[in-house]
Amino acid sequence: MITLLQRIIAKAAWLFVGSRCTAPRIIPSIPPLTMKTQRNILIAASLFLALAGLPLLASAACTPQQEAEILALFAQWDRSLETCDAKEVDANYAQDAILIPTLSNEIRHTSAGRIAYFKDRFLPKKPRRKIDKHYVRCIGDIAINSGLYAFTYNGGTPHLARYTFVYRKFGKKWFIIEHHSSAMPEG
Repeated sequence: MITLLQRIIAKAAWLFVGSRCTAPRIIPSIPPLTMKTQRNILIAASLFLALAGLPLLASAACTPQQEAEILALFAQWDRSLETCDAKEVDANYAQDAILIPTLSNEIRHTSAGRIAYFKDRFLPKKPRRKIDKHYVRCIGDIAINSGLYAFTYNGGTPHLARYTFVYRKFGKKWFIIEHHSSAMPEG
């Protein structure tokens, strides 16, 4: 019995090689797929994809305790900014964390790069921030906090920005592994 995969391989081989050569190629006779076979394949593929995605969907919701723990991580990051110590801010990040900052076009992917950004570009502006909206998702030892916050620099006018913090739990401690912040495009 010829399997569907054998049919596909034979057809692909004929299209790739057989149709380009002048000498006729001999390929095994492949009976055409019937509507019933096509329908069964479609049903099986749909069922597989639906079931494969269930664990991710089911585990994306955080318990109230997990959400509070993740929001506390933002508060911890926020308090570290108030110290005006770039190394203290960087202590919230995993060693190889990626920072895509608001006030720089350069992506920072090392501790030295993040410290330089916070020391030279961000902390001198004396940022103060407030979360306006947040959305927290938990997936195993990964947590994602995305939303909108407002920054004021040197006590000035608030600037709205979007943010995403991705945290990973190493042992019993959470670290930021990815942080993206960008100004709102519409002001």
